[in-house]
Amino acid sequence: MIDLHMHTTYSDGADSLIEVLKKAKELNLEYISITDHDTCKAYEELEKLQVDKYYVGKIIPGIEIKCVYNKRLIEVLGYNVNTTIINNYMKEYSKTHSREKLQQKYFNILYERCKEIGLVMSNKEDIDFDSKKDWASVKIYQEIKSHQENRNKLPEDLWGQFTTFSKKYCGDINDKFYIDKSQDYMSVQEAIDLIKKAGGLVFLPHIFIYKWAKDKIQLLKDLLNTYSIDGIECIHSEFSEQEIEYLLDFARKNNYYISGGSDYHGINKQGIGMAVGKGNLKISSDLIKDWIKC
Repeated sequence: MIDLHMHTTYSDGADSLIEVLKKAKELNLEYISITDHDTCKAYEELEKLQVDKYYVGKIIPGIEIKCVYNKRLIEVLGYNVNTTIINNYMKEYSKTHSREKLQQKYFNILYERCKEIGLVMSNKEDIDFDSKKDWASVKIYQEIKSHQENRNKLPEDLWGQFTTFSKKYCGDINDKFYIDKSQDYMSVQEAIDLIKKAGGLVFLPHIFIYKWAKDKIQLLKDLLNTYSIDGIECIHSEFSEQEIEYLLDFARKNNYYISGGSDYHGINKQGIGMAVGKGNLKISSDLIKDWIKC
């Protein structure tokens, strides 16, 4: 089995790099990829480790980049990237797009939105939020759910999963939780250009989780028709069996490379296990044999 989509504490995962490697070894995974958001810093640590002490499979250098498409945030995955090129670029990019400042900005906006719509919230200064390492939307969502009184004030599906809050509500231009981040992140084309500059392959991840998209198949086709995309993440924890089959068939018929991953975040995404997702995944290395050595 393999898992080509997972996050560490270098972005919004709960597990350290070493913890991720140990778990991958326990699961006897043949291939893994650390795909932290907007950084390859995990690979700087990796270079300093005696890796086979923790994991004996193969590691594909990867990254997941948040980018803007039609005023909404989506992601693209880069595989087989030169991580030094990525990190050097992100170091310069962060001088004008400070993650710390952006997360503090989003935290303040979301907190005020919650108060405006009458949700019960702790005093802002009492919420344990560190803009250097925390994600604003995660902290606000946790805070909302910590007050049972808010349940009757919100749609039931929002109460269920953070992904719904993040991808459906915060990502919907017409929703009260929406934040316009179009000036804060690179465009899809800029993200693709960076991955290509780093010698990598560009994949579209988790197309079905964008709950703001009324027609997700059309969104997939629009992105593929507009940009130079190499492959599609066909297997993901949030996909149904039918969705996985559709994407596998689509990718094969249209000559796109195939990847798959759990989108593992440790305890930050409850119920998502490395390699197995919600128990619905079993990703074979055969799926990536046509591009793994590119």
